[in-house]
Amino acid sequence: MDKQLPRKLAAILYADVSGYSRLTGQDEDQTHQQLSEGLNTLTSMISTHGGIKVHEAGDAILAEFSSVTAAVDAAIESQKSMALWPSEVAGDERVRFRIGVHLGEVIQDRGDIYGDGVNIAARIQEIASPGSLCVSSAVFDQLAAGGNYNFDDLGYRDFKNIEKPVHVYHLRSSELLGTQVTDVVKARVEHQPLFDDAVENMIVATGRCVCGSVGYEINQESLGSGFCHCRICQRSTGAPVTAWTAFPADSIKFTGDKPKYFRISLIADRGLCIKCGTPLVWRSLKPEPANYIIVFTTTLDNPKDYAPTWHGGVESQMPWLDIRDDLPRTRCEESPSLRKSWGSVGAANPDNWVELGYEQIVSLDGDPNLDPAED
Repeated sequence: MDKQLPRKLAAILYADVSGYSRLTGQDEDQTHQQLSEGLNTLTSMISTHGGIKVHEAGDAILAEFSSVTAAVDAAIESQKSMALWPSEVAGDERVRFRIGVHLGEVIQDRGDIYGDGVNIAARIQEIASPGSLCVSSAVFDQLAAGGNYNFDDLGYRDFKNIEKPVHVYHLRSSELLGTQVTDVVKARVEHQPLFDDAVENMIVATGRCVCGSVGYEINQESLGSGFCHCRICQRSTGAPVTAWTAFPADSIKFTGDKPKYFRISLIADRGLCIKCGTPLVWRSLKPEPANYIIVFTTTLDNPKDYAPTWHGGVESQMPWLDIRDDLPRTRCEESPSLRKSWGSVGAANPDNWVELGYEQIVSLDGDPNLDPAED
């Protein structure tokens, strides 16, 4: 009974269908036909990339590879291939696999593989967007040297029956261009602030600057809160990450002094207290003034009530800032509203989404201390 079972290091791929029970309930025959085609696609890609299909179980498939790169290649090529299936089937009726890839030790016995390595691969696939994949940091670190694919950092996640948090990365949507990218991004940012400007029930919030010269009152509920890691916010606030909360633009009333607005980019300005310099608000100006206003969360009198629900601008996250949470993470280029705003000023390429220099501000507004969006 004390005999040590043989173990080996393997790249483990685990794929499962998102919402399989719901799809089966809607149309059993159609779902099974798609499932069969999907499992055939995965099996073929696994073999093509030198992997071994260990087993199938219902709508799931488990495979092992001797190479991390081969496992990820097989996963991505499978997703691209399945995304090109005929589109007669409605979007909410399509079979879409989520895939997890992990590198770890497995026990090999009775023609199968077991252990935490398999469990982790199965768990991380659960948080992948349908039609995409997640990998563990063990896989990501091996891929980093090759640099063939780009991933977004989802932070550390706690999983049931897994002793330690697992650092997870999600395949960036641009790697699947032309293969349901819109669905992948939408699943990650739908109903998040800056993408959904819906105004909900009435509440009241208050806040102020450090010296108290500028105060404000808000008479409508927030649209949501988040973190921003973008380079413009880093420079304009002097902090590696900014916590913000969005409110309807017409819900805020300033008391005492009014904030002074400074243009910080082609699409936005920032309002601060001219006496103490506290950054208070951020406004989107292009292609027209937005119907929301961003308040820097920690200037609220009750900031603890506005917990961030996602990270934005993670392409600029500082490598020494290790935030271990399970919040969704997106890049600026994945924001429909930012693409629209920057596109309206002739900067469709995200590489050109940068802060303004003094001379540019003067050329835009005549005087950098003018309030360009004031009524």
